[in-house]
Amino acid sequence: MEMFPRNRVPNNPKILIIKLRSIGDVVYSTAVYTPIKKSFPGSHLTVLVEPPSYDVVCHHPDVDETLCFEKKAWFYQINFYYRLFARQYDIVIDMHEGTRGALMCFATQAQFRVGHKFAKRSFCYNIKLAFSDLQPKYPIDYQVALIKKMGVKFENPSPAVYISELAQEKADKLLSSNGISLQDSFCIFHPGARKFDRWEAKKFAELADLLFSQYQLKILLTCGPGQEILADEIIPKIKKAPYSFIATQLQELGAITERAKFVVCHNGGYMHFTAALGIPVIGMFGWANPNIWKPISDNAIVIYKNLECSPCNSKSMKQECLDGYPECKWLITVEDISLAIKRIYPSLTSR
Repeated sequence: MEMFPRNRVPNNPKILIIKLRSIGDVVYSTAVYTPIKKSFPGSHLTVLVEPPSYDVVCHHPDVDETLCFEKKAWFYQINFYYRLFARQYDIVIDMHEGTRGALMCFATQAQFRVGHKFAKRSFCYNIKLAFSDLQPKYPIDYQVALIKKMGVKFENPSPAVYISELAQEKADKLLSSNGISLQDSFCIFHPGARKFDRWEAKKFAELADLLFSQYQLKILLTCGPGQEILADEIIPKIKKAPYSFIATQLQELGAITERAKFVVCHNGGYMHFTAALGIPVIGMFGWANPNIWKPISDNAIVIYKNLECSPCNSKSMKQECLDGYPECKWLITVEDISLAIKRIYPSLTSR
């Protein structure tokens, strides 16, 4: 079936959206939640994600329930699939398109199992929608296009992330305990990236000292789980700037980010998360194509050197990049970032 039969959807339908994968992908998917709820009045909307993305979705006002799939033992996974079946969803939308997402969709045995017509596992769906006529260009366009084909209307779709009051309270305490008061001006450096996509630690340190000398900004270093070593490489190289380091959950990090003047980071999930919060962000791109993966925000600047070999992938990447010396990132200068900061936050004044 290639059309979505809205006339057959029961009143107050139970809807499940499956969106596994990374934080950035899930941030994009938040653009469809409110339009779906408006299009299906009285519906109960559940979103299924993986643990790193749970905090992106769990406090969205139009999400009634957030499920979290963990890659544990087979017994756990079989039990999880059974519970999906037992919930008796009316509509299940696979926005993941991988094998696991398609199998989850099929396991629900929902009356309407929706997915992309040309997905590899499209046989798991009984509503197969094609949307090439909508000419999607960016990743968010593909997610919105699938939902549009269900008859859902959109006006200026954009991601939206919501931070809880509890996370805001915890953020206040974390900042205070790390020497940053409500009156302090600070920016965030988030150096987390894969080995072949990192800016040098010494440049982060030079930038920190420059921002302090020019704007009296404190520096807050943050990171994702297991990335503390990247902050440890930067801190000894900072000469003058006052700095702090905080590693915490994504909701609390979001609340902290909302208090920052701006963020400097690599292309990745946190960049998209920051953009969705409306905070100015400078994203450094290397191997990925910024024309596709740029942050969706008017308060974002992309730094990209556009080498002949970039964008690339694991098969075309040079050995020196795999060894941790990516030319596309190392050509980015402290001045590049400094000029971007002046553009993105013109109200900053030198002392």
